[in-house]
Amino acid sequence: MPRSMLQPTTTTPLDGLWVLLVDNGGELATQDADGRVPVMARAGNDQTYLLVFKNVVKARQFVATQDLDGAEPRMVVRGNREDIVRIAKSAGVVGTLLDYDPSTQQYASSRALA
Repeated sequence: MPRSMLQPTTTTPLDGLWVLLVDNGGELATQDADGRVPVMARAGNDQTYLLVFKNVVKARQFVATQDLDGAEPRMVVRGNREDIVRIAKSAGVVGTLLDYDPSTQQYASSRALA
């Protein structure tokens, strides 16, 4: 098939990153079809951020240091991106924190939620 006939795909800064999905447990009004929400954190500036990780290893390292029963690392792709962003925005998320380390409270980068 000629390249010009392929449907263009748009990527966002979230594509290819990993989030952690946890059981909502009725905390948020918005969740995915399986009742899960991505892990978010409130920063010292009282803003809420979506925690994202550059790979599954970093995501699992975070889970290992936290008490997150049933947390499931999930790569952000076109098929789930809309749900993740919708849930995050409904929770007041303003941006993302990449590779957050709770022991040092450091992260690799931060960006606005697209």
